[in-house]
Parts: sequence; structure tokens; C-alpha cells
Amino acid sequence: MDTTQTRRGVFPTPLPFAKKACEYLDFLLGKHGLQSGQCRLWDMAAGTGNLELELPQNIQQFCYLSTLEHDDVKHLTQKFPNATSFQYNYLEDDADKIPQALLNDLDNPKIKWIILLNPPYATAQEAGLQGKSKEGVAHTKIRKQMHDDGLGEVSRELYVQFLYRIMNDFKHRSTVLGLFAPLKYLVSANYQRFRERIFRATFHSGFMFSSENFGGTSKSKHFPVSFILWDIGQKIPTESQSEDGRMVSEQAICLDILDNTTHKIGTKTIRSATRNQFLSRWIQRPRATQVFPPFGSALTVKTGNVDTRNRIADGFLASLMCPGNELQSQPQTAFLSGPQASAGALSVTPDNFEQAVVVFAARRIPKDTWFNHVDQLMMPNQELPPQFITDCAVWSLFDGKNQTASLRNVMYQNCIYQVANHFFPFSVSEIAAWPMSDDQIAASLCGADDSFVADWLCKRELSEPSQNVLDCARRVYRHYFAHLRVLRRLEFKIERYDAGWYQIQRALRDAECGTDLLAEIRQRHDVLGEQILPALCAYGITADGIRLPFGPSQRANR
Repeated sequence: MDTTQTRRGVFPTPLPFAKKACEYLDFLLGKHGLQSGQCRLWDMAAGTGNLELELPQNIQQFCYLSTLEHDDVKHLTQKFPNATSFQYNYLEDDADKIPQALLNDLDNPKIKWIILLNPPYATAQEAGLQGKSKEGVAHTKIRKQMHDDGLGEVSRELYVQFLYRIMNDFKHRSTVLGLFAPLKYLVSANYQRFRERIFRATFHSGFMFSSENFGGTSKSKHFPVSFILWDIGQKIPTESQSEDGRMVSEQAICLDILDNTTHKIGTKTIRSATRNQFLSRWIQRPRATQVFPPFGSALTVKTGNVDTRNRIADGFLASLMCPGNELQSQPQTAFLSGPQASAGALSVTPDNFEQAVVVFAARRIPKDTWFNHVDQLMMPNQELPPQFITDCAVWSLFDGKNQTASLRNVMYQNCIYQVANHFFPFSVSEIAAWPMSDDQIAASLCGADDSFVADWLCKRELSEPSQNVLDCARRVYRHYFAHLRVLRRLEFKIERYDAGWYQIQRALRDAECGTDLLAEIRQRHDVLGEQILPALCAYGITADGIRLPFGPSQRANR
């Protein structure tokens, strides 16, 4: 696909999925629904007509195909000689550029409408192909109307601009909308106002498939594209609401999941909900007032940010890096021993520690796939059992994104800081009895207090999978302390007994020491994650609406 088309977000509908869309439409309308002459079809972004190729030839006379480019109009006229094809910018042009036949049909209250549409997906002010900005592609007349209507940043999306005008133009007409679009308009917090005020429609049926089927899209970041048939004359909210702690919705939106050959491989229930139910709103965010070195990674203090985030709250234990609320934010999830240098983190304290480990596990355990890429994480629908919280804590402590560390004499803004690892899992008295091959590390035990986590764990009842992880971790730590002399401690800034899990793993792997133990704890950690996953669904935190017959692993790539 050429750069200009990609910049505008124009991705022709893959023919197999265009055919599938017509099958769903035919099933809804019946065999003779389109051929009766009682319906008219309008595709406002027809392009080269991929969507209409599978429609019966004898209904061309009832079809209106409009497109932005003059060359596409010529192509459409040759391909669909009995249809009315015309050049029209649906986001800019007024009714005076619409053919008279179409105007007459729009004025006829007896005619039922079918809108079949794969609009452009471009978003203004985002990086485009080969670094070229898409700024300006969405500056249309409709965008100005949406701004005046108080709809905010969603007006940057071209396909949402199409939806906005369609919902206004056809709100008093009997209309079925068959729409290809990303799922963001149904699930994203940014679209809540749009769903509440503009997009209210009755769901009929639909399917979803991977964006990789479109030419010109990213090869590494696949996202779900849906085709949904809506009755936009029957205005039912898509939002879910909370009632006595339970999620309820006035309609169920269940889509078939299609593989790249258009075969159905499962179903998925789409969960639309208001942002005040998001998991990101559930965790307490204490006010951060104290200066502390900001971290860019486990061992690196980062000082070059223009927007400096160098504050921690009273009782600081760690920083939880957790921007966004969608599952696609999974890579931007970590625990650090200082404030994260960029936006999107909060201070973990004794008061919100249990919430923090649940949020961490919920963001890390489910596997981020194309069909759940934009799923929102939600507040628990009930009080969480203590054992579930403990499982989440143990899992979080030994995940690779627990990048808490212990660092000595960290210089920041002309002050020296000692960075303690509050997530060290074992008591001082226990490890003091272990073989210790380094005198400096052994000396750091003198007068030391137990970490917050070590004290917290000793008061909890562990499930069998959690106990298995902790028992194996104990063997890893004993091995680590017994082999300190063969490790490159300075490389990983190990100077005290309370080194972080990140430091210990890296040092052992670097020395090829204890690799069998690391493999064992990885396996036990995975088993614990498999136990937590269905509980995350049961408590309403992650979506439970996926039904796949072949059951792929749901573990995150760690």
C-alpha cells in the first residue's frame, strides 16, 4: 500500500472478510431482504468496492457507493455499472453534492437503509508510516462539529467522525449499520462520552479478526478489528453499569472470533463499562511529597526527563508502574524501588500494598493476544479473599517485572540516598543461619530489620502453589548466598543482603550458576499464575467472555 493511503488510514477490506460480512448481513435480512426493493445500501467509504463484491448483482440498482477519490469512482462505475457511484467526502461535503436519486430515497420514510462501511482508521497527531505525521488528516468539518459538541479527543479518529455523522443523519430512519472498525469505540475510556451521548444502538451479530489481515498494518502490534451489525434506530446503551457490586448491561455483545482463514474459532463477549469501574480507579494513589531518586529501570537512576517524577509518598515501599487500563499496557507494568521517572506510576505503601499486587498480577498474568489487546481491566466485583491476595503477592514477587532492588549511596541532586528493597521475601533471622560466602554481605545483616514483605508473608496462610514457589525461592536464595564469591556483584550493584529478585536472577544467570533452580521456580511460578488467572475472571477483573475450543495458554510472556 502506498504511503499516502496508509497516512490516511485507508485499508481496503480483505476480500475473505468482506465475503463473511455479506454472509452475516444476508442472514440478518433474509434471502430476499436486499432484493425486495424496500432497502437501499450506502457505502460512504467504498474505495475500490471490496465490500460489495459478494453482494448479488441484481441489487446493484439499490446501491449507492461514494468515495473520496475520482479514480476510485471510475473503478466503481466499471465494476458496478448498475449502482450509483459518485465522488463525495462524507466528512466535509454537504447535501448539495449528493445525487438527486439518493436525496429522494433519503426523503422516503418507507425505505429501509443498510450502511455497509469500512471507514479509514487514521488518527490525527500520531506517528505515521516511516515517521511521517498524520497530523491534519482528521481536521474536517465533522471534527469541528464534534468539538463543538464537547466530544473531546475521540474526534481525532476518522472512523468515529463517520459514526458521528451517520448517527445524526440516520437517527430517525430505519437503518442497519454494518461497520468494520477497531473495538476502541466500544471499550476505551476515551470513548465513554461518545457512547453515552451519540452511539446508542442495538447489537444484532458480528465477528472479529486480527488486523494483520489488512495490508500495510503493523506486523508486530496486531489488534482486533470487528464487523458488527447494529440497528441504529433502536437506541440501547452499550455501557455496563454497576448494581450492588455486579456488572450489568442492557445488551450482550458477543462476537464470533475468526482466524485468518475466516473460520470461527470461538466467541468473545465485549465488555463496555464506565471508567469509574476501571481497575486503575480502584487502587489508592497516595500523595507523593518526598524527593527520591527517579528510576528508569531496576538499577538505573534517570535524571534527564523534562517532566521530572521524583516524589514518593510517606511509607514508600516501591513504585508501581501502571499506565493505562487496557491489557495492551502489559509491557508498561513493573515494580521499582524508586519513583518511575516518567508518568504512569504510583507509590506503593503498606496501605495499598495488597491492591498493588492484585493490580500487578492482573496486568501481567493474562496473555496479551490480538483478541484481548484492548480489553479493559475492571474493579473486583466482590471483596477479594485473603488467599487470592496472597497468591497475587507471591506471584508478583517472583515475576521478571519485579525490578525492586537494594542500592547503596545513590547520588541524586547533590544528596546521597540508601535504596532499600522492601520486597525481600525472607526474614533476617532465617537467612542469618544460611551459609554466606561473602563477609560484606554477611555484615549487612547486623542490626537489620525484616523487610515489609518478609513480615507480611509470615502472617499469611499460603496456598499449595504459593508455598511451592516460596519453597523453591528459598533454595534459590540459599544457593545465591552460598555462591556470592563467584558472582559479578559489582556488575549488578549487589552490596547488601536484601538484593532484589531482579539482581539475584541476573547475577546467577550471568555466572551460569543455579540455572536448574531458576528453571524450577519459573515452572512453579507459571503453575501459580495458572491458578490465579481463572480467579481474575471470576472476580470480574479480567474479561471472562472468551470461549476458544483449543484453549491456548493464557500465561503472559515474561
